Amino acid sequence: MLAAICILVWITVCLLVIGLAMKGERAIIASRIKSLNLSWAEDIEKVVPELATPFSERVLRTAIRKFTTSLSKLMPTNTSSIAGKLEQAGNPWKLQPLEFMGLKTLSIIIFVAMGLCMAILVDMTPTLKICIVICTTIVGYAIPDTLLEQKIRSRHTSIRKSLPNSLDLLVVSAEAGLGFDAALAGVAERTTGPLAEEFSRVLQDMTIGRSRTEALKAMSVRVGLSELTTFVAAIRQADMLGTSIVGVLRVQAASLRTKRNLHAREVAAKLPVKLLFPLVFCIFPAIFAVVLGPAVIRILKAFAPM
Repeated sequence: MLAAICILVWITVCLLVIGLAMKGERAIIASRIKSLNLSWAEDIEKVVPELATPFSERVLRTAIRKFTTSLSKLMPTNTSSIAGKLEQAGNPWKLQPLEFMGLKTLSIIIFVAMGLCMAILVDMTPTLKICIVICTTIVGYAIPDTLLEQKIRSRHTSIRKSLPNSLDLLVVSAEAGLGFDAALAGVAERTTGPLAEEFSRVLQDMTIGRSRTEALKAMSVRVGLSELTTFVAAIRQADMLGTSIVGVLRVQAASLRTKRNLHAREVAAKLPVKLLFPLVFCIFPAIFAVVLGPAVIRILKAFAPM
């Protein structure tokens, strides 16, 4: 019995000594596990934003960008004009000039393939097959440019509509005692649309060290709108001559409002001509069928015995 008690006491003392000796190692192991958890959390934080982006942005857009960039080498062209058009449109698709040319090449290839398939599968004359292939090629070439021009026109229309109101806000801010830069920042904050984005970009250019004249001139070249170019030229002339900017802004706001009214009247005057073709080819035939149809049927029935 005494021997068993001694053995148990000895085992207890040994375990206590081993436990005290391993206390430092446990702390080291715990700190290592904690550091591993932190690094794993940091890795997750780095990976999650990338996984949060859509699949189209992470995979499809990257693949299309590489493919279109390689295709753009098949159509050498002046990329500066394309870059200018993309800037005028606000670059809605976030494309580089080479990528746009690659998409244009891809569009031509797709439409030419569609034309060839139609020519092979459909039974028609060789001349008609050649015409179909030529027409599909022209359509594939024109679709990207047409979409880009439509974006440019819609953006110019939005800027043309919002420019007089923004100039009125600039006049009110300048008359309240703010400088031109502060008034421009206030307009950029309180308004939305392409013009507010351009004003914000002007302020960013001025922040990085460009002069106000250069930033405004870059905006007018980037947008390519005559009304905005006139406004920028007036501001630059006022800076050069040292005249009051408030008076220039007031005159420009009134002039742009007059131009907007004239443009609206011009569009309204074109409506009768634009409505002529739908009336002649769509509405009038239906009216004639409804009004004259019963009379024609009765006339035919009356002359049927003869």
